Amino acid sequence: MSGKKSTKLTKRKKYSVKNLVTDLKKIGCSPRILDNIGREVVYFEWTQAQHLLGEDHPVTSHLESLLTFMQGGCEKQLVDGELWRAADTPQSALNAAIRGAPAEFLSYQFVRSSDHIHEVLEAAKKERKREIKTFKQIEKGVRREIKADPENPDLWNKLRLLLWILGKHKESSEAFKKAKKLGWDSATSDFVAL
Repeated sequence: MSGKKSTKLTKRKKYSVKNLVTDLKKIGCSPRILDNIGREVVYFEWTQAQHLLGEDHPVTSHLESLLTFMQGGCEKQLVDGELWRAADTPQSALNAAIRGAPAEFLSYQFVRSSDHIHEVLEAAKKERKREIKTFKQIEKGVRREIKADPENPDLWNKLRLLLWILGKHKESSEAFKKAKKLGWDSATSDFVAL
């Protein structure tokens, strides 16, 4: 969701992993929003699966992988420059995170009540709108900084990250190309937290 239109989230009787991922794609989650939902929903479901199914069960291990992606994995991919192409959207990153997972995992029904999960997702949707508003203001400031120092690769990378979070993936990709051309390297760049 790039802030242009509101997305209605379906209220469900039960949530499965696939339902959660579908709703996350509608929200267009940033790494911070993914982290919150990971803590609020997926962590609990992972601990329940450990107890109910066992630590070695495929559902449990895939929930753990999804949780790892949500709690830092996506952010690391973004900050390290792995998500830089115009096609590298939050939706495609989520697809990659669950690619190859068995149907049993995708159809796994969550233990927690659907009302709770729906409330968490609605709160995430509202937070996403606030986040977009805030990041648009930050984008203006970074563009001013770039105008004053157009050869600074770290500023171009900062713009790339902001644009990605704002859902402007084509512009984000162009900013990344400019940063790389100017010498940006994830190993030597300024630390960025999202």
